[in-house]
Parts: sequence; structure tokens; C-alpha cells
Amino acid sequence: SAGRDQALEISGLTVRYPGRMTPALTALDLRIPARGVTVLTGPSGCGKTTLLSAIAGLVPVEHGSLTQGGRALLGDSWRARLAWLPQRPVFVSATIADNLRLASPLAGDDDLWAVLRRVALENRVLNLPDGLETDLSEDGASLSAGERARLALARVVLADRPWVLLDEPTAHLDELTEQIIIDTVAELGRTSAVVVVAHRPAMLTIADTVCSLPAAPAAEGSTGSGRIVRDESVVDDPSNQSADPQRERLGLSGSSMWPSTLLGALASASGVALTATAGWLIVQASTRPAVLTLLVAIVGVRTFGLARPVLRYAERLRSHDVALRMLAERRVEVYDALVPLIPGRLGRRRGDVLAAIVDDVDSVVDRELRVRMPLRVFVLVTALAATVAWVVLPVAGLTVALSCGLSGVLAFALARIGAGRAERDAVDRRADLSAEVVEVMQTSTELVMWQAEARAVDRVARTSDRTGGALVGAARWLGAGRGLALLVSGAGVVATAWVAEPWVRSGELSGPMMALVVLLPLALAELTVPLADAGALAARTAAAARRLRAIEETPPLVTDAAVRPLPPTSELDVVSVSGGWDPESVTLDHVSLSVPAGARLGVVGPSGSGKSTLAGLMLRFLDPSSGQVELGATPAQWLSLDDLRSVVGLVDDDPHVFGTTLVENIRLARPGATDAEVELALRRACLGEWLDTLPAGVHTWLGDGHASVSGGERARL
Repeated sequence: SAGRDQALEISGLTVRYPGRMTPALTALDLRIPARGVTVLTGPSGCGKTTLLSAIAGLVPVEHGSLTQGGRALLGDSWRARLAWLPQRPVFVSATIADNLRLASPLAGDDDLWAVLRRVALENRVLNLPDGLETDLSEDGASLSAGERARLALARVVLADRPWVLLDEPTAHLDELTEQIIIDTVAELGRTSAVVVVAHRPAMLTIADTVCSLPAAPAAEGSTGSGRIVRDESVVDDPSNQSADPQRERLGLSGSSMWPSTLLGALASASGVALTATAGWLIVQASTRPAVLTLLVAIVGVRTFGLARPVLRYAERLRSHDVALRMLAERRVEVYDALVPLIPGRLGRRRGDVLAAIVDDVDSVVDRELRVRMPLRVFVLVTALAATVAWVVLPVAGLTVALSCGLSGVLAFALARIGAGRAERDAVDRRADLSAEVVEVMQTSTELVMWQAEARAVDRVARTSDRTGGALVGAARWLGAGRGLALLVSGAGVVATAWVAEPWVRSGELSGPMMALVVLLPLALAELTVPLADAGALAARTAAAARRLRAIEETPPLVTDAAVRPLPPTSELDVVSVSGGWDPESVTLDHVSLSVPAGARLGVVGPSGSGKSTLAGLMLRFLDPSSGQVELGATPAQWLSLDDLRSVVGLVDDDPHVFGTTLVENIRLARPGATDAEVELALRRACLGEWLDTLPAGVHTWLGDGHASVSGGERARL
């Protein structure tokens, strides 16, 4: 309680991000009172968000100190006194109540309704089908920008903590929502220390203290002139030009697996022949014949012994090359199916999509490499071995064929049928686990700030345990299939010896030849045991194929068409359109507007009124339920999506920065652009001075795990 009345002292604070030549904050001295609203202002990139992150302990401090009452701010004990609202609020895939209870796990429903009332969200939640138990889509994608901001602020209010950190809580909001948030922040400032990053003048009216941070210093050697710095070697070097995005995909079509199957069959046949020939040689040598009579067998043993690894290597080389080509082609097909479903139809969590693109596609390719090919090899080699045994002794050939066929069929069927349900569960559980892990990684900062990471990790651990349980169940059936294969193979050895014994007694079959045919079922066990693995894997690949098929059979929200060519003019008309993302609800109702070429039109309205939906209609992310959007007097539905989106661009309220280089992030807009053209675009977007501070220039890595960017830099990118 004493800490509530002590100011936060910041002395000589310097923070530098990895990969940056200049620090984000340099020798900052600041005193933040323990009560009231402290507003941080300053140009984009000056370190306002960095300062909040340093106070929260989310970024390492290079120099300086942050203290309260002479004591350093450390770890969870300090974070437990902080309420946090980042520039873009983050939500977990759970109910509204669960998201609010991140801040206060023991809060009752009455407490939740009270905080929703304070941020003017009570009526909105009451109108939802399940109220507080309404499930939010991943990261709150079903919420408007204003609803996201108010729900995140409700979480802060519910926490009731002495220190509150808010990063631009009124960005991208309408005046009504902005005023609601400002009033709530002012109320928080009466009992807590509120540190808020703001650019909007309205927030300054409630500030008790205003701290203006200076612009970030320019890097040494910076031109500072905003002049494009052209590197002629970069412009002229063909190696620096991006490849044509429409280039043909070469070498992705899967080749036939039959050459690999034949190589595998020869390798396995060499192994079977090695065992059988070695058995003949040992028994024959026990009779001490002339050495010359053994030379052919000796050469055969050496030949088969050398041929087996060589052929196996060739088979692996060939089969994996074909499989990787098939994998590349299949991934392209899955991406081709996914893209039309975004953003309006996919309805899946990102971790689930990741599992589909990686694990499920891998499993489907495994069907060719580890299910079908072993079955083909088994049939070919068993037929060859049975034929050889038939030539030596017809009844032995029949016994070898029956025992090996029965062993392989039983092993495959037992594993396939027994492990089928467990493998299907394992595929679904693995997708759930992937979704939860991805969500925890994406919301990790939020979870740490609300001390909810232990609960999230426990939830992932429980899903992991369920996944492990499904895999253990499948493994039991797999082990049973392998054991049965060995048992039947052993019985085949006994049966072959039993039917061959009278022929040996009568002298019609020699002892060495009996050893040869008796060892064939044992040698073929090398082929029958892996069929249990193939059976279990067949169940897994079937489940994976079912998940992929569900994606491919999902109808897109809009269909691509190319009935008309792109019109020569770019006038955009919205003619009495109605519609929304949810077919059962109408966000826009008979809206009309016209945007002549070269004109600027502002679209305003309260939060949730459909401004982003209107942008989605113009880009054909969705089609209107009535009315139409026209480009150059041509209905948008008559144009191909690529043509339309080559004319209509979008910068939304949450621009994404990919985990790649700066130049590749910009080059998404025009893949054929040179480095110099990208640099010119950056300078036109007023990012020249920032670019000069990057040690690798346009080749600096950005995004997750790399150099971060401020909200203003992100928007300009």
C-alpha cells in the first residue's frame, strides 16, 4: 500500500533494440507521479511505446534505472501492480468472460457486467446470443476496433491496479468511443497512476502531466536530406531483381513412384536372398565339400550384401526426391484452396491452419512414401520369394506365400483398424495443440502482463497430455500389429520346415536347399513388420486427408470471375449496397457513394457501423447481399479478383509486418520492384531518416523475433 503513494523515478534510461544503430531511448530522465494521468507525446518512433515496455519490464534496459521508493522494479511482483493495454489489444480464443477474467480470475458475473457498463459495452454484450459466454473468434476478430478498445479497457478497469499503462487507447476510434475511453481514463487517474501514450488532442485535456519525448537521433553518417541514395550496382545487377511473380512453377509435378518401388523391391529382395543364400552356404559348408562348389554361393552372398545398401540408398534418394516434389505441389494446392477463403470464410484458428499446411500435408505425402510403396514392395518381393520356393519345392512355395501373405495382411489390418480411431483423434488433437501453442506465443506479452502464463501453459499441457494419450493408444495397436507379424512369420518358418521335412527324408530335397526355403519366411519378416507401421500411418493419412478435403470443399465467400477486362477508368461506385460478414446480420443497409478518379472521400461513422465492411466490399473480400460495387461502371463481380485488387489497395487499421526483411515486406505490393524502387517508396512515405538508422538498410529483418517498429512506422510501411 505504501507503494501506491510513491512516484516512479526514471534515471538515464537507454534502450536499444537488436539490429539498430541508434537507441530507441537515450538517457531519459522522468518522474511519474503515483496519482493522475501522465500523457506521453512525441513524434512517431521517438520511443513512447518503448518507454511503456521498459516500465513493464518487457524490453531489456541498456543503461539507467527505474525505481520506486529507491527500489528497482523487478519481475512479477512489479507486474502484479500493473494494468496493461497495448497499442493493439490482444484477446484469446475464449468467451468474453474468460477474456475479462485474465485480469481478475476470481471476478464474478456481476463484476464483469459492472465494468462493461463503465465502458458502455453492456448493451452490446446483452444483444449477443450468449452474453458473457459468447465465444470470441481468434484474437477477437469478430469485434470492431471500438469494441476491441472498450473490451480491453474493461479488463484494465476490472484489474483495479495502482499503475495503468495505456498505449494509444483512442487510435482509429470514432468520437463517441474516444470520449467513453477518455472519461474512463480520467476516472482511473483519480485512484491510480495512469501513463498513456497519445497523439489525439482530446486526451491532453485530461492530462495532469504531459511529457513530450524528443525525436529519435539520426544515425551517424545519415544523409538526413531525404534524398534517394541509389546504388547503381543494386539497380543493374539482375541477381537483385525479384523474380516474376507469374513465373511458371518448374519441377513441382510429382513423378511416378514406380521406379522407386522397383529399386526398393530389389533392395529388399537382395536382403531376402542374402539370408537364404547364407543359410544354404552354412549348411552346405558343414558337409565339408570341395571349396570350388561353394564359390558361387560365396560370390552371391557378397553380391547381395553389397547390392542391398546400394539399392536402398538409390531408392531413398529417388523416392524422397519425388516425395518432396509432391509435397511442394500439394502445399501449393492447399494454399490455392486457402487464399479464396480469406478473410471471410476460413473460420479456423491460425494454429489449426498451420497444422493443416504443415502436418496434414506431410501426412498425405507420407501415404505415398510410407504406406503405398511398402505395400507394393511387399507384394513384389513376396511373389518373387514364393516363386523361388515353388521352383525348389512346390508345397514350400505355397507355404511361404500363405504365411507371408497372412502375416502382412494381418499386421496391416490390425494396425489400420485398431489404430484408426486413435490416429484420427491424434490428428485432431495435434491440430488443437498447434492452435493453442500458436495462440500462447501470439498472446505471450498479454499473458505475462496479467500473470496468466501459468494458466495458459497448464492448458497447453493438458491438451498435450490428451494428444499423447491418443498417440499411446495408436502405439499399442501398432505394437500388436508388429508382434502379430513376427508371430505369423515364425509360424511360417515352422510350417515350411514341417512340409519340407518328408522331402528331405526321401532324399528329393537336400539339407542346404531346405535351409534356403525355411529361412525365406524369416527373411520376409523384414517386409511384413513395417506393414503394421503402414497400417497405422494409413489411418493417420486418411484423417489428415479428411481435414484437407474439408478446406478444399469449403466454398469461398466470393468467386473469381473474368467476364470483363479491367476498365480503362478507375471511378469507384457503391450503389445501394447492403450486407455484412455474417450472412444473418446486415452491417450496411442501402449505402451508396461515388469516388471519382483522383478524389478523396472520407468515410466516418460510429464504431461497428460498417466502415471496414465497406472497404471489404470494395476489395471483394465479400459480396453485398443487395446492390453492387462498380469499377469504371463495370460490376466488380464481372472482374477477376487480381484485376480488381490491382486497382483497389488497402491500408487497414492493423497493418501486418511479416517476419522477413524490410525490402520483402514492401515488395509484397510489387514483387518485381528493385531495391532502389523500394527505397524510393520508403522515403516518399517519410521513412527516410528511419531507414538511415538501420544498419542493413532495406535488408534489415523486421517482424516477429526481429527489429520492432512503432505504430506510426508500421502504418507508413
